[in-house]
Amino acid sequence: MLAVALAAPSLAGAATCAPAPDRAKLDAADAAFVGRLTGTKPVPGQPGSLDYVFTVDQVVKGDLPRTLTVRSGVGPDELGFSLERDTATGILLNRDRGLWFGGRCGQISVGALAQATREENVRLVNWGGFLLGTLVVVTGLVLLLRKARRRQEGLRREL
Repeated sequence: MLAVALAAPSLAGAATCAPAPDRAKLDAADAAFVGRLTGTKPVPGQPGSLDYVFTVDQVVKGDLPRTLTVRSGVGPDELGFSLERDTATGILLNRDRGLWFGGRCGQISVGALAQATREENVRLVNWGGFLLGTLVVVTGLVLLLRKARRRQEGLRREL
């Protein structure tokens, strides 16, 4: 599974979503659907959470019922959904301990979700990081070899 969380609030209060191609987000999700928000209900004992109730119009990934409850934060600082009622949107979900979770980072336009299903599997390779890491390792080895040679030359001089 891709190590990008669909919703991860920041400790500083300025929550952001990790950038990733739509196909990678779809691959990382446990389920996805096109649906419409029909209501919300507070979660007892969790004032920062709401249960969002959706009517599922089309399942894109996973096995989902026609009516689905998804837990999310409240408002943008908690990466909660930003939806209008009865407006079709794409939703990416993760499942944990029998509950579905989602939020702003898992919201996707219907068109973008449809496009993501047609794209080939995207492999995320950070070539810049790979090259920089290789450069650091090679530089470290060169410096280590120089140090070993100097030490060896010093030992020869002492003899």
